Amino acid sequence: MIPEPDSHDQAPDKARHEPGVRALIRPGLEEWQIRRIRAAIESTETSWTLDALAALVGMSPDRFCKRFRAATGCPPHRWQMLQRIERAKQLLGDRTLTLTDIAYACGYASSAHFSTSFGRATGSTPSEYRRLHVSSLRNSGAAQAEAPSADMPAAR
Repeated sequence: MIPEPDSHDQAPDKARHEPGVRALIRPGLEEWQIRRIRAAIESTETSWTLDALAALVGMSPDRFCKRFRAATGCPPHRWQMLQRIERAKQLLGDRTLTLTDIAYACGYASSAHFSTSFGRATGSTPSEYRRLHVSSLRNSGAAQAEAPSADMPAAR
């Protein structure tokens, strides 16, 4: 009599390391595919179409959507929007850039669209974010760097 295999005998992580099984278990994208997509999105100020992203990694749009969502937890368009918001947060640290400059640099057609999208994603306007987050980071770093020494009086 041949014993029935238990469900715990076929652990998914064991199956992933077997050469023949790897092709059967593909819940998401490969690491190189995610890197390629991220580099493409970051290298341009315009939005990529679903067809173009899928072609970039050699997949059909339907398969790409399913695998992309499995790999990142959100659909391609939403992920692309979140990447643009993260880039905007970084650019907001540069006080020499206007909000309009940042909007165009992140691929938005207008500063109004940028402000609306940013507000939905973060809960604050770009100006509020810059005022609250960027100035607090700058002030805490400046306070440490410019702390008066014991032999120098503080200038005010």
